[in-house]
Amino acid sequence: MTGFRLQFPSMLKLMPVAILGSMLLLFLPSAFADNAEMLDNMVLIPGGTFKRGCNRFGPQHGAPEQRVHLDSYWIDKYEVTNKKFEEIFPEHNLRRSIFSDCDDCAVSKISWYEAADYCHIRGKSLPSEAQWERAAGNGNGCDFHWGEGFDLMDPPARGGLKLQDKALPVGSFPPNENGLYDTAGNVWEWVADWFSIRFYYADILNNPRGPMNGVMKVRRGGSWSDSVKAMASGYRDWSYPLSRGFNDIGFRCSINLKPGDR
Repeated sequence: MTGFRLQFPSMLKLMPVAILGSMLLLFLPSAFADNAEMLDNMVLIPGGTFKRGCNRFGPQHGAPEQRVHLDSYWIDKYEVTNKKFEEIFPEHNLRRSIFSDCDDCAVSKISWYEAADYCHIRGKSLPSEAQWERAAGNGNGCDFHWGEGFDLMDPPARGGLKLQDKALPVGSFPPNENGLYDTAGNVWEWVADWFSIRFYYADILNNPRGPMNGVMKVRRGGSWSDSVKAMASGYRDWSYPLSRGFNDIGFRCSINLKPGDR
């Protein structure tokens, strides 16, 4: 799925994502076009360079701010739901989290490895940390995707509730500017990378995939049960990847594209 090449004039970089995504489908080779349904409810994120991170959160949770180059990729609009996950792993129905238990609620109580397996079976993969942040944010990792501020009386996302409530069905709040839902709050999301503060120090990173090994896996986006600060697009945290016990960690999948010769 990652071996084909696409070549477009540079002017396409100026086109809206929705138009560019539609045009890309016209150029997909037939082997991929046969599986075009995989792209349902996915968004194309054009390649380019962006600023990731937030120095304000310190080296463990967001620093350093730095330039990252990414090739184009697709990413799910929605967090994977219980219903979708249980199409592959039906036994999960017996251990749904009571805090995210509806069919269209984000799946949780799954390990990082189960999330990675689900994406692989679907012909996809977990997004890298950099891919997740590029798709989730607005270009400023210190902000929420809607900008600054969080109105507790009229919340723009599902977060800051500690253990007083639960997750909502995916897509219950407006999408971000890239068309993704619930990138702030609802549930944390597993990403592909191992966590290490030493990995992030470089002048510019090119399609970074994180350290080769580690102990903890990175999670992004905050959740209904965590602090409001954790929903900023440049904030990171981490958890033990073998655990199934987390009531507030889910995931979404991505598809990498191999760029044409430049």
